[in-house]
Amino acid sequence: MDPLATLGRHPYFAALPAHILKAVATRVVVRTYERGALVYMEEEPSHGLYLVASGGVRVFKASDDGKEQDLHHIAPGQSFSDAAAFDGNPTVANAQAIEPSVVLLIRREALLDLIREYPEIGVAVIGVLAARLREVSGLAGDLALRRLTPRVAGVVLRLAELEPVATLPTRHELAAMVGTVREVATRALRHLEDIGLVRLEGRRVRILDRAGLRRLAGITELASPLPPARPGEL
Repeated sequence: MDPLATLGRHPYFAALPAHILKAVATRVVVRTYERGALVYMEEEPSHGLYLVASGGVRVFKASDDGKEQDLHHIAPGQSFSDAAAFDGNPTVANAQAIEPSVVLLIRREALLDLIREYPEIGVAVIGVLAARLREVSGLAGDLALRRLTPRVAGVVLRLAELEPVATLPTRHELAAMVGTVREVATRALRHLEDIGLVRLEGRRVRILDRAGLRRLAGITELASPLPPARPGEL
């Protein structure tokens, strides 16, 4: 097993010059794990940065009653326990080999020493973590949009009542009505337009599909009242 090959596949190290990559490889500790063996447990002190050279590792949370939830499956060339390696806090989950695995460990002290000696490593790490932060921010935005769009649909229906057009409040007021910020409320309105339920006309919203808007908002149609009974039917 060649540590250089594993390091060369990881985005923290892939673009480094050969002499820096070799310096990193000299600080690597090689560990082997049988299937089912724990690499570490949640809340343990961080030992450093782990990279899978072969096999696979799952990172998971476990509840007090024994239920488990997988968070990540780490493939060869990928790392885990990154946050704990850099901030020195305890691990946030458990890690377990899901098959016979070889794992590289760069101890935290060695990792920090390497970053001080070779700032190129720090620059690469910042780039990778920034990209991950963008992904998380995008996901959070999408989740917020999906949660809030039905609420905005409900507001549009209430404002329109039985009319085909609703006059909207300001975007700030709309955001306050659904418990979000102006930008997300605006995105939710545009999403309603994108899926063909409404058409935006400045401060006015024209309802194109009232039934679809009601379904999205979770509003069920009231059952039609029964006609009054005729004499002799009781």
